[in-house]
Amino acid sequence: MTQDVNLDRKLLPGRILLWFSAIALLILFGYSWSMPPVDASGFRQTQTALSIDWMVRGGPWLDYLTPVIGAPWSIPFEFPLYQWLAAVLSSATGISADNSGRLVSTVFHVGCVWLVYRTLLAIRPDRVLALCVAGAFAVSPYAQFWGRSVMMESTAVFFGLVFVWALASLRNRPTAWLGLLAVVAAVLSALVKVTTFFGFAAFVALAFAWLAVREHGWRPQWLLGHWKLLAWGVLSALAVLVAITLWLQHADALKAQSPLGQQVTSEALSSWNYGTLQQRLDPSTWWGTVFKKRFSGAVGSNWIFLVFLIAGLCISRIRAAVALLLLAYLAPFLVFTNLHIAHPYYQAANIVFATSIVGLVLWSAVLRADAIGKPRRAVALAVLLCVLSTGFGLAHYLKNMKEAREPTTVSQIAALIRSSTPENGVIVAFGQDWSAELPYLAGRRALMIPDWASDQALQSFAGSDAALGGLPLAALVDCPNQVGSTPERAAWQAQILARHTAGSRSQAIDGCQVWLRP
Repeated sequence: MTQDVNLDRKLLPGRILLWFSAIALLILFGYSWSMPPVDASGFRQTQTALSIDWMVRGGPWLDYLTPVIGAPWSIPFEFPLYQWLAAVLSSATGISADNSGRLVSTVFHVGCVWLVYRTLLAIRPDRVLALCVAGAFAVSPYAQFWGRSVMMESTAVFFGLVFVWALASLRNRPTAWLGLLAVVAAVLSALVKVTTFFGFAAFVALAFAWLAVREHGWRPQWLLGHWKLLAWGVLSALAVLVAITLWLQHADALKAQSPLGQQVTSEALSSWNYGTLQQRLDPSTWWGTVFKKRFSGAVGSNWIFLVFLIAGLCISRIRAAVALLLLAYLAPFLVFTNLHIAHPYYQAANIVFATSIVGLVLWSAVLRADAIGKPRRAVALAVLLCVLSTGFGLAHYLKNMKEAREPTTVSQIAALIRSSTPENGVIVAFGQDWSAELPYLAGRRALMIPDWASDQALQSFAGSDAALGGLPLAALVDCPNQVGSTPERAAWQAQILARHTAGSRSQAIDGCQVWLRP
């Protein structure tokens, strides 16, 4: 009985985190249910929702449509497993594409919390440790917010965690089904989002290296005892390379069919995705972006996370694990530098490693507090994490959601187009980059002409209506832009405006001019 009471006391901090995070997640999920996915990174959330919506409308499911940069409308990036699940749910229940996307994303996020718990148990059968680490991930304000967004992040993280759990379990039980599960999970995680899977692949590689150094893995007897684990790891890597290569070839071939699509192929975006050596060597990248902005994701504050990190590196029982997790956390920043600078949601790929550091420190605090007979200290630390999550997460994100509910220029233009144009019409727009917000909110296909459109693309749009795919023009939207940066480009832009505004009535909305076709 005394042992049970002692165990319950040590489990209490982790349970506090899980119960609080469940309530916070429900609040965030419920508050965002009746609003479009524009509360943060609306560009990307609406792009995902748009693809789901057109699947539900009857569009193709493999060569799925994302009608934002002209016909033939298909510009696939990720393999659409997440979109398929959301489309099936939307079709079966009648709920909107964004709400089905939120629900699928949230289910996978909850699955991620469970998998963190199971993975820790596979590595070390200690319920207190597993609960602390899972609770630290669940209570992270960043993980809560993006875990219920209309994005595939939690889906990719889920399968990445399945991959890690399968390999951790395989070390203890070298069975074929666990090896096959690791391969399948690795392929699915990479196909859903390869930038996310990279973090888990880096973690596994670092863990292998750590085991080899700690256990003298270069000895023949060690290799003989671990060859199955190593073989399944290598097979997973090869399977991922083959699957990603085939998918990117297919996706790029579809993108290459349109003038703007040619500018967003994997090759064309290579420098954008990886960034430059100068960015990696620039101190402002690591201070201004990684530390000041991204380090706050784990607990809501970059400085408090730094305290947890330093504490973890100073505690001998967890020092090696903290160092390994830190390297896994930083690896995606090193490889996909520009993506992590430009988009905050990319940290979903590695936030679990940062929160695991927090969880390890909490676990160490639980053991220390129990040893000196002062368990309330560990409980106080768990409560502090909940307070941080409330102040830096729940309150902050609810405020952002409230502001996102207010009418914007884009939402007003979209409402006008939706109510005044036929459903099969196409929007041509300047000054909105290639954001999917306008076409998604308006429920129309679009040719969003960004400032970075090539001369070849502009000339093509000026001389032909091929980008409309044979469909009628619904509206032309001209917001402030820099498309006409040279005399030639200005002339092509003027031709596009002249042809598509002839015979249309115009209306000004917050600095944008909108022409509707009768």
